[in-house]
Amino acid sequence: MSEANENGENKREEQTAKQGRGGAVAIVPRPPFSTKRGEPFDFSRVEFLIVRRSAKVAAPGALCFPGGGIEPGEEPREAVVREFLEEVGLDVEVGRFLGERQTPTGAPLFWFAADARSADPNVELRPQPEEVAAVEWRTLPSLLADADFLANNREIVRKIVDGEIALGED
Repeated sequence: MSEANENGENKREEQTAKQGRGGAVAIVPRPPFSTKRGEPFDFSRVEFLIVRRSAKVAAPGALCFPGGGIEPGEEPREAVVREFLEEVGLDVEVGRFLGERQTPTGAPLFWFAADARSADPNVELRPQPEEVAAVEWRTLPSLLADADFLANNREIVRKIVDGEIALGED
């Protein structure tokens, strides 16, 4: 990523944080896999953390990656860490910025790659029942074939699987 492009993304993230709007989402591989190793992922066998949304939130029953709203004064990367702890009880380290999309309501949605701080493939997850009905580890191709997978998540996963967006660090 060029320095100019990275600076533009940082300014956009800062602007969103000041406004306290938008959301942040991360794609996290199941440990011991990591986005930091720079190795290509075999998407047919590496699993990623997915949540099934509770009946009490928008798009109930849908599958999506964990994430949520950015609070006033919060950076999108901070929102990812907070949302993962709140929604599934997983401590993550946010890595590569994957891009910005829009939610169905037009709010900015910042996408990141992240890694679980635990190297245990059976790390305990604690779904928060108000927002999360269930947690799963799934391969990206299986998600693309699942009718319950949210459309705005499907778009970025397709680009990752097709090699247009890299999850790993350069």
